[in-house]
Amino acid sequence: MARNSDMNAASRHQRLGWALQIFSILLLIWVLLNGFYQLWAGLFAAAIGAGIGTWLVSGQPHPWKPHRLLAFAGFFLWESLKGGIDVAWRALHPSLPVEPFFARHRMSLPPGQPRTLMVSTVSLLPGTLSADLDDTGTILEVHGLMPEAMDSVTRLESWVTWLFSLDP
Repeated sequence: MARNSDMNAASRHQRLGWALQIFSILLLIWVLLNGFYQLWAGLFAAAIGAGIGTWLVSGQPHPWKPHRLLAFAGFFLWESLKGGIDVAWRALHPSLPVEPFFARHRMSLPPGQPRTLMVSTVSLLPGTLSADLDDTGTILEVHGLMPEAMDSVTRLESWVTWLFSLDP
């Protein structure tokens, strides 16, 4: 019985840490978009968002480190820029090859935030789109413009693993 209460305390501690991380990110976004104008409203909105997010999150929260989030954001922005340029270039030059395909990618990420981030972000990588997720949540079907686009899916999973400090 004591072990179960220790596990609940650890889970509450993890959720509180996760809520503080989400609060910080939401408040930072508020300040970046609005400056310090009506900061009280930003504090309120960030607190409500973090509370609801913590309450609704399924499974075990997976904390991340702020410096890793910044590095992940850099990776994401770079890949998004490359993807935008590639799609625009192909639209302006129809003679460039396009080989649409579907491929399956087996994810080794745990359920919850890591998988959700992975599935959501795949669609924003160069030439890829999350098309389907199997019932177990481990097989992601990806639609791509070129077969080499799957390399970015594999790289993304490595980045998500690193962001959440998971074992590779």
